[in-house]
Amino acid sequence: MQKLTFNRWHERQLYHSFAWLISCLLCGFLFVTIIEYVGFETSGTILIITLVILYIVGLGIIELFRQFWLRFSYAQNCASAATCRGCGAYGLFNVKVEAKPIYARCNKCDHQWVIE
Repeated sequence: MQKLTFNRWHERQLYHSFAWLISCLLCGFLFVTIIEYVGFETSGTILIITLVILYIVGLGIIELFRQFWLRFSYAQNCASAATCRGCGAYGLFNVKVEAKPIYARCNKCDHQWVIE
């Protein structure tokens, strides 16, 4: 597994979470554009197809926002527990990529703790 410093890992987690948020916003723009372009004044099959497409895009928006929130809150929770209790240093340890929980060992004083 690749190792990163905590600060680089946290930065990467925030980039990934905000990529999910941007995708969510783009789907929101698609949702509004479909409503604006097609409208609800049409009848029959076109209206049903439009509503099905809007439903699918709406589910996509919900899932994209959920992914954003999970990744963002995980990164922030880890950041709040990244201070060494032994010497007070913030983020001075390495992180194994995609390892949960994060086992931290301070580079300064060798204190060990778990970030969940």
